[in-house]
Amino acid sequence: MLAGVPGNAFTEALAFTFQARDLELLGLGKPTAADERLRVLNDFWATWEIAGVALLDMAVWHWMYEHPDATPAQLREATVGIARDLWNRHYAPVLGGKDSALLGIYSHIIAPSFLYLPAYPLGHLIAFQLEEKLKGQKSGAEFERVASYGRVTPDLWMVHATGSPVSAGPLLRATEAALSAGSATR
Repeated sequence: MLAGVPGNAFTEALAFTFQARDLELLGLGKPTAADERLRVLNDFWATWEIAGVALLDMAVWHWMYEHPDATPAQLREATVGIARDLWNRHYAPVLGGKDSALLGIYSHIIAPSFLYLPAYPLGHLIAFQLEEKLKGQKSGAEFERVASYGRVTPDLWMVHATGSPVSAGPLLRATEAALSAGSATR
Protein backbone atom coordinates (compact mmCIF):
# COMPACT_ATOMS: atom_id res chain seq x y z
CA MET A 1 0.00 0.00 0.00
CA LEU A 2 2.85 2.44 0.69
CA ALA A 3 4.83 1.59 -2.44
CA GLY A 4 5.66 4.43 -4.76
CA VAL A 5 5.17 8.14 -4.27
CA PRO A 6 2.10 10.26 -3.45
CA GLY A 7 1.20 10.87 -7.09
CA ASN A 8 2.24 11.85 -10.60
CA ALA A 9 3.65 15.23 -9.53
CA PHE A 10 6.20 13.39 -7.40
CA THR A 11 7.12 11.03 -10.23
CA GLU A 12 7.70 14.08 -12.43
CA ALA A 13 9.70 15.79 -9.66
CA LEU A 14 12.04 12.84 -9.31
CA ALA A 15 12.52 12.77 -13.09
CA PHE A 16 13.23 16.52 -13.09
CA THR A 17 15.96 16.03 -10.48
CA PHE A 18 17.77 13.65 -12.85
CA GLN A 19 17.29 15.99 -15.79
CA ALA A 20 18.86 18.81 -13.77
CA ARG A 21 21.97 16.68 -13.24
CA ASP A 22 22.31 15.14 -16.68
CA LEU A 23 25.68 16.63 -17.60
CA GLU A 24 27.08 16.13 -14.11
CA LEU A 25 25.97 12.47 -14.10
CA LEU A 26 27.78 12.04 -17.43
CA GLY A 27 30.95 13.44 -15.87
CA LEU A 28 30.86 16.59 -17.99
CA GLY A 29 31.40 19.03 -15.15
CA LYS A 30 29.61 20.68 -12.30
CA PRO A 31 27.47 23.76 -12.87
CA THR A 32 28.98 27.18 -12.19
CA ALA A 33 27.26 29.90 -10.17
CA ALA A 34 26.07 31.44 -13.45
CA ASP A 35 24.74 28.04 -14.56
CA GLU A 36 22.88 27.69 -11.26
CA ARG A 37 21.34 31.16 -11.64
CA LEU A 38 20.13 30.28 -15.14
CA ARG A 39 18.79 26.93 -13.89
CA VAL A 40 16.69 28.73 -11.28
CA LEU A 41 15.30 31.15 -13.87
CA ASN A 42 14.59 28.27 -16.24
CA ASP A 43 12.79 26.33 -13.47
CA PHE A 44 10.67 29.38 -12.67
CA TRP A 45 9.83 29.96 -16.34
CA ALA A 46 9.02 26.30 -17.01
CA THR A 47 6.76 26.18 -13.95
CA TRP A 48 4.95 29.40 -14.88
CA GLU A 49 4.55 28.32 -18.49
CA ILE A 50 3.14 24.84 -17.81
CA ALA A 51 0.90 26.16 -15.01
CA GLY A 52 -1.24 27.91 -17.61
CA VAL A 53 -1.65 24.71 -19.58
CA ALA A 54 -2.53 22.86 -16.37
CA LEU A 55 -5.17 25.47 -15.53
CA LEU A 56 -6.58 25.07 -19.03
CA ASP A 57 -6.69 21.29 -18.70
CA MET A 58 -8.62 21.52 -15.42
CA ALA A 59 -11.02 24.16 -16.77
CA VAL A 60 -11.72 22.16 -19.94
CA TRP A 61 -12.53 19.03 -17.94
CA HIS A 62 -14.88 21.10 -15.75
CA TRP A 63 -16.52 22.41 -18.90
CA MET A 64 -16.93 18.89 -20.32
CA TYR A 65 -18.63 17.69 -17.13
CA GLU A 66 -20.96 20.70 -17.26
CA HIS A 67 -21.72 20.04 -20.95
CA PRO A 68 -21.89 16.24 -21.35
CA ASP A 69 -23.70 16.46 -24.68
CA ALA A 70 -21.28 18.91 -26.28
CA THR A 71 -20.15 18.32 -29.83
CA PRO A 72 -16.46 18.27 -30.78
CA ALA A 73 -16.92 21.71 -32.36
CA GLN A 74 -18.39 23.09 -29.14
CA LEU A 75 -15.55 21.57 -27.13
CA ARG A 76 -12.99 23.16 -29.47
CA GLU A 77 -14.72 26.54 -29.20
CA ALA A 78 -14.87 26.30 -25.41
CA THR A 79 -11.21 25.23 -25.17
CA VAL A 80 -10.06 28.16 -27.31
CA GLY A 81 -12.21 30.56 -25.29
CA ILE A 82 -10.87 29.26 -21.96
CA ALA A 83 -7.30 29.40 -23.30
CA ARG A 84 -7.75 33.02 -24.35
CA ASP A 85 -9.29 33.94 -21.00
CA LEU A 86 -6.43 32.35 -19.07
CA TRP A 87 -3.89 34.03 -21.35
CA ASN A 88 -5.51 37.44 -20.86
CA ARG A 89 -5.60 37.04 -17.06
CA HIS A 90 -2.20 35.46 -16.39
CA TYR A 91 0.13 35.87 -19.39
CA ALA A 92 -0.86 38.93 -21.43
CA PRO A 93 -0.01 41.33 -18.56
CA VAL A 94 3.59 40.04 -18.73
CA LEU A 95 4.02 38.90 -22.33
CA GLY A 96 1.40 40.91 -24.19
CA GLY A 97 -0.60 39.58 -27.08
CA LYS A 98 -4.19 39.80 -25.88
CA ASP A 99 -6.53 36.91 -26.78
CA SER A 100 -3.82 34.37 -27.60
CA ALA A 101 -4.97 30.74 -27.74
CA LEU A 102 -1.38 29.52 -27.34
CA LEU A 103 -2.12 27.64 -24.09
CA GLY A 104 -4.47 25.38 -26.06
CA ILE A 105 -1.84 23.76 -28.27
CA TYR A 106 -0.38 21.39 -25.67
CA SER A 107 -0.85 17.81 -26.84
CA HIS A 108 -1.78 16.25 -23.47
CA ILE A 109 -4.98 18.26 -23.00
CA ILE A 110 -8.05 16.03 -22.93
CA ALA A 111 -5.85 12.94 -22.99
CA PRO A 112 -6.75 9.48 -21.70
CA SER A 113 -4.33 10.07 -18.81
CA PHE A 114 -7.02 12.17 -17.15
CA LEU A 115 -5.74 15.45 -15.69
CA TYR A 116 -2.04 14.67 -15.89
CA LEU A 117 -0.97 18.21 -16.81
CA PRO A 118 -1.38 19.66 -13.28
CA ALA A 119 1.35 17.23 -12.20
CA TYR A 120 3.93 19.21 -14.18
CA PRO A 121 3.90 22.56 -12.36
CA LEU A 122 3.58 20.78 -9.02
CA GLY A 123 6.43 18.49 -10.05
CA HIS A 124 8.62 21.52 -10.77
CA LEU A 125 7.86 22.99 -7.33
CA ILE A 126 8.53 19.68 -5.60
CA ALA A 127 11.76 19.09 -7.54
CA PHE A 128 13.00 22.54 -6.65
CA GLN A 129 12.39 21.90 -2.96
CA LEU A 130 14.16 18.54 -3.21
CA GLU A 131 17.24 20.08 -4.83
CA GLU A 132 18.60 21.33 -1.50
CA LYS A 133 18.42 17.83 -0.03
CA LEU A 134 19.99 16.22 -3.07
CA LYS A 135 23.16 18.30 -3.20
CA GLY A 136 26.53 16.97 -2.16
CA GLN A 137 28.39 13.70 -1.99
CA LYS A 138 25.46 11.69 -0.63
CA SER A 139 22.90 12.76 -3.23
CA GLY A 140 22.29 9.16 -4.37
CA ALA A 141 21.60 7.92 -0.85
CA GLU A 142 19.45 10.97 -0.16
CA PHE A 143 17.47 10.40 -3.36
CA GLU A 144 16.89 6.80 -2.34
CA ARG A 145 15.79 7.87 1.15
CA VAL A 146 13.21 10.38 -0.07
CA ALA A 147 11.97 8.22 -2.98
CA SER A 148 11.32 5.21 -0.76
CA TYR A 149 9.05 6.90 1.78
CA GLY A 150 5.94 5.64 0.02
CA ARG A 151 2.50 6.71 -1.08
CA VAL A 152 1.48 8.97 1.78
CA THR A 153 -0.09 12.43 1.67
CA PRO A 154 1.93 14.92 -0.40
CA ASP A 155 2.76 17.23 2.51
CA LEU A 156 3.75 14.33 4.79
CA TRP A 157 6.07 13.05 2.05
CA MET A 158 7.61 16.49 1.58
CA VAL A 159 8.06 17.08 5.31
CA HIS A 160 9.85 13.73 5.49
CA ALA A 161 11.94 14.59 2.42
CA THR A 162 12.72 18.26 3.02
CA GLY A 163 11.37 19.33 6.40
CA SER A 164 8.63 21.50 4.83
CA PRO A 165 5.30 20.89 3.08
CA VAL A 166 4.95 21.45 -0.68
CA SER A 167 5.46 25.14 -1.36
CA ALA A 168 6.21 27.60 -4.14
CA GLY A 169 8.25 29.62 -1.60
CA PRO A 170 11.68 28.10 -2.29
CA LEU A 171 11.37 28.62 -6.06
CA LEU A 172 10.05 32.16 -5.68
CA ARG A 173 12.82 33.13 -3.23
CA ALA A 174 15.51 31.61 -5.45
CA THR A 175 14.06 33.35 -8.52
CA GLU A 176 14.10 36.69 -6.76
CA ALA A 177 17.72 36.10 -5.71
CA ALA A 178 18.70 35.04 -9.25
CA LEU A 179 17.10 38.14 -10.72
CA SER A 180 18.83 40.34 -8.16
CA ALA A 181 22.18 38.70 -8.85
CA GLY A 182 21.64 39.17 -12.58
CA SER A 183 20.86 42.85 -12.25
CA ALA A 184 23.88 43.32 -9.97
CA THR A 185 26.20 41.98 -12.67
CA ARG A 186 25.00 44.46 -15.30
